[in-house]
Amino acid sequence: MVETAENNNTTTVAIVGAGVAGLTLGNFLLRSGIDCIVVEKHSRAYVEKRQRAGTVDSRGVRLFREWGLEDVVKDGSSPREITGGTWMDGVMYPLGFEDVDTDAVFCPQQVLVRNLTDAFLEAGGDLRFEALDVSLEDIDSEGPTMRYRNPDGTTTTVTCDFIAGCDGFHGVSRASVPAGQLACHSHEYKYSWLSIMAEVPTESFGMAIHDRGLAARFPRGADASRLYLQCPPGDTPEQWPDERIWGELGARFGADVPTGRIVDKRIVPLRSVVFSPMSHGRLHLLGDAAHIVPPR
Repeated sequence: MVETAENNNTTTVAIVGAGVAGLTLGNFLLRSGIDCIVVEKHSRAYVEKRQRAGTVDSRGVRLFREWGLEDVVKDGSSPREITGGTWMDGVMYPLGFEDVDTDAVFCPQQVLVRNLTDAFLEAGGDLRFEALDVSLEDIDSEGPTMRYRNPDGTTTTVTCDFIAGCDGFHGVSRASVPAGQLACHSHEYKYSWLSIMAEVPTESFGMAIHDRGLAARFPRGADASRLYLQCPPGDTPEQWPDERIWGELGARFGADVPTGRIVDKRIVPLRSVVFSPMSHGRLHLLGDAAHIVPPR
């Protein structure tokens, strides 16, 4: 029988997941003088390339500013001048940002995660990538534990006061809550999004309303765009060759849409899900682990 070496650590808060939710919490805790350890199953390179949302709303920007983290929402790759609006029958109706007191910024999620990671590490934070097979134990007790396997085969156990589950909808955190303890409130939509990542700059962003379905385009840096097309829930990416995508975007926006190389396309079934309560014992759920509210 081969014994596996085990490392034992203690902290105040163990955070599962190094996405936006986990890293934001980690940075806030450090600035409050509260010890924490953040673990992430993927490598840093993988996490910092993961494409997701690209906008931080006014409340989020102000919150980062209040905590002295205003630099994390700065993105040198985003376009400096950009217009937005809603297209109907080929006519754009501007959103009128000049008349609105807004601090919202475009900041691709991978850039925000990278900046939050840098801020956390520069402040002396304990961030552990490639923490495999995470398990949560004794979450009903005053001393819950988080256990994970290191790439070298050793095991680390972290004893803490609280666990923050920030590991997404399919993560281990919510799955660690005993059956029947969380109520799930969900709504299935009768359409899906065809989500497209393309190497093309976005000089204007927004939503198109058309009887063929909705469409949207948003910047993801100076030379990348996230595009969306409403489609039936049974569609597959194979039914949407590049030519059809560009043609449909042009038809729904009623205008020429800049084209470029499509690097990713996938069908995203839409549903809203909220779990209640968002905690059990010493485990608290944050971000997608607690709720998913898609654009609609």
